[in-house]
Amino acid sequence: MKKKVMVGCLFASVILLGACQKANTDSAEKSSAKQSSSYIKNASSSTSDSKTSDSSLRKQNNEVKDSSDSTSNTISTAQQQLIGKRFFMVPSLYDGEDANQAMEENKAPQNLIHDGAVNFSFTNASTVHVELAGTYRPDYDTSYTLTNNLLIIQHRNIPYSIKNGLISFDSWETDMNGHTITWSFGPEENSSYANTNIDTKNLTSEQFKEWVSAVLDKQFSMGRNSFPYKLTVENQDGYAFVRVNHSEQQIDTLAMFRINSAGELEEEDRSNGYPVTYKVVSSKFMDTSEVTVMDK
Repeated sequence: MKKKVMVGCLFASVILLGACQKANTDSAEKSSAKQSSSYIKNASSSTSDSKTSDSSLRKQNNEVKDSSDSTSNTISTAQQQLIGKRFFMVPSLYDGEDANQAMEENKAPQNLIHDGAVNFSFTNASTVHVELAGTYRPDYDTSYTLTNNLLIIQHRNIPYSIKNGLISFDSWETDMNGHTITWSFGPEENSSYANTNIDTKNLTSEQFKEWVSAVLDKQFSMGRNSFPYKLTVENQDGYAFVRVNHSEQQIDTLAMFRINSAGELEEEDRSNGYPVTYKVVSSKFMDTSEVTVMDK
């Protein structure tokens, strides 16, 4: 009897142990399933967040690209309309009641190198030919840069915009010695900038040389001996000069021309010895009606 009881207890213990192990297994499976579900949920959330972040990044990149494309198109359009063309930069000097006083302070207009009109001929996508009026310094080539709203030539920041595919320049102001100067910029063909009546007090270097060439040509036809010449623009003592040299021979200066404060073209007169004096040879731009041949 006692043996049977022991066997029964042992059998019950085995059954109880198996039941406990099954319960633990079920609990572990449920816990694992729960953790797996949570991992999948978190992974799904992470993927969703990643998609949102990627979408936002793509949107930002597209906006940057659109802005870059717009700037590039603006610069390209501006460049196409500049290359091969000539433009004028013209100041409105000292508007107001103090205009005459300001002009007296700054002497003759040809001394206003920083205020005088400037002509720009755009050679290619990076080079512009500059003609300075005022003190008639020699022309020169320099580089230029375009942003989406500024044409930058050395220290000059010239504002522009593109409207209906066409370049348009806005006026701007600078200050000089307490005077406000308003600048305008525009193409040669624009009648508001082109000089139909040339201001001989505000010529470009090329205009000055053209005027001297016209006088020389007239003198050659009237008896002065013709020679191959070269012209050099200079500035001496507030006057604009063109020095005439033989282009093939190393000889002394053949003639000197200058613009006086009245805007007239004068040629040196050596007929009375030294110091030389100057004589008006043309009062109007390219007009040679007053030209005569002086004794040499």
